[in-house]
Parts: sequence; structure tokens; C-alpha cells
Amino acid sequence: MVPFPPLSTSGPTSVPTSGPTLGPTSGPTLGPTSGPTAGPTSGSTSLSSFADGLATAAKVFAPASTELQNRRELLRRVDTKYVCFRDLAHGLLAELATSYVALPVASGNIATYQSMYFDTPERRCFHDHRRGRRLRHKIRIRHYPDRRLSFLEVKTKRNEVVTDKRRLALGFGATTLGTAEQQFLREIVPFSVEELRPVLQIDFLRLSLLALGSSERVTLDFELSAHEREGARWTFGERAVIEVKQAPFCVRTPIMRALAAAGLREQSMSKYTIATAMMHPELRRNRLLPDLRALRDQRTPRDSRDLDPTRMST
Repeated sequence: MVPFPPLSTSGPTSVPTSGPTLGPTSGPTLGPTSGPTAGPTSGSTSLSSFADGLATAAKVFAPASTELQNRRELLRRVDTKYVCFRDLAHGLLAELATSYVALPVASGNIATYQSMYFDTPERRCFHDHRRGRRLRHKIRIRHYPDRRLSFLEVKTKRNEVVTDKRRLALGFGATTLGTAEQQFLREIVPFSVEELRPVLQIDFLRLSLLALGSSERVTLDFELSAHEREGARWTFGERAVIEVKQAPFCVRTPIMRALAAAGLREQSMSKYTIATAMMHPELRRNRLLPDLRALRDQRTPRDSRDLDPTRMST
């Protein structure tokens, strides 16, 4: 059994829910908490001013039907990622409202996500991505507190275009890789699953949109933070990550046209890989430098220190 380490679980500032919380937190801090908890939490019920405005703006989207949710699952798809300032992403919402609907949660359209990534002691998953291997994997347990769901998820990149995603349902709040989970992984990854260990937790707020007229999902992630059990932490500052998931790829959808009009360019980035590289400057990362420079060039006076690994809190 591979347990979660005693990480902070306060996550990003979350939207309030009408149901019971999973346990109080001390707010949106990123460092370790005084308690031993390692499972998901519903986060603080107080909103940052940005998250409050985001939750309000997201109400412009009608809720997606269950039938459309099933049709837009897209476990095999083409992923296109963008990084921009969160205010730019926020500003795109109104013009997308007639072409997309939202994946709803109990609190509205903004959901809290908590992901624990697993890797080998040699960080094989990280280095496979860094080297640009045609076949590479990311392994995580992801908690969806708003829907009280947890999954073991494996994302496999088979080339520079196609991404496969496979997942195994877990009991909500599960924090270990047991016999069934290891067997599931053996059927997918080409290395010893017994070596896998939890290495990094990433929390964020997400708005998930489903296209009405095309086979497409769009996710907009805000207030991203990463932290390790040893206390190292890093945030994406005022940046947002937008991911367009399509089958097949198409540049003529409303979101793709809006992103092009905003002057945004695709970035081949991974939250796990970028956060690991920023938190561990001793690791080789030459292939990642274009993405790291792009993040640096988007910095603002408020968050420029976040992009300097020598200033990172530990």
C-alpha cells in the first residue's frame, strides 16, 4: 500500500456549498497544516474577490444535460493548452455563453479539484515528458470534492497529438494504491508500479465547458497551487490554464477562434512537469525552457517572485 503523505489539503479558495464540508481548513494557505489529514477537503467557504467574481461570471452558462456530459467524455482526444492571465480568461466567458454549457456542481459552475501525482524515485514520468518521449504517462489520484468522487487516473501521450485517459473509480477520499489499483496500472504503464510514490499535490478551481455544436470540452483552471510533503510550494500566480479537448481537432470552434483573436499561442505544458521543474531547479529541464520562459514573460510585479526558484518557500 502506498499512502498519501501528510500534505496540506486546504487547496485553493473554493466556492461555498450547501452540503456538509469534509473538514474545516485554515484558508487558502499552501504550506503543511498542523493536522495529519491527507484526503480531500472542500476548502474554505470564504471567497477571494477574484473567485467570487469568477463564480458570478460562470453563471452565464446553462448546465449541461447528463446526456451531453456522456457524449463529451472524450477519453481519447487531442489536447491543446494555453496559459494566460486569469483576467483575460475571465473576459472570454461572456462571448462563449451561447456556444457552450457548463458541467455543474452543487455550488454552481466552479469546482474544486485536488490531484496527487505519483512518480518513481527516479522521476520517470517527469523525465519522459522532459525528454519528449512519444509514449509517456502521468499518474494521479484526483479528488472531486464538489461531486464527492475520487479516481485513479492515467493520462497516456501516444505521440505529440493524441492523448488517452483511463481511470478507475475509487471510494471518495481514497489515498492509497492497493492491489486493485496496482493491477489497473500494470495494464497501462511499462514500468514497475510498486516503485510509484506520491510526489506532488496540485489544487485549483475549474470551470468545465461542453460544446453544443462540436465534440469538444474546454477547461479553464484558476488559482493553481502545488506543494510537496517536505513543505516546498509554488503557485501559478495570476495565470490561468485553458485546455481545449477535441475529437477530432478543429481550429474553427468558438473557443479556438476566441483564443486566436486574443493572440494566445498553444503551449505544450503539463501542470505536474512545470511545477516539478520550478520546485526542483537541480533537475535537467532544457526541453522545458520554452514553457518556463513563457511563464516568466507573463509575470506581473505581483507574482514575478513565484517564477524564481531561488526564492521559493520551503
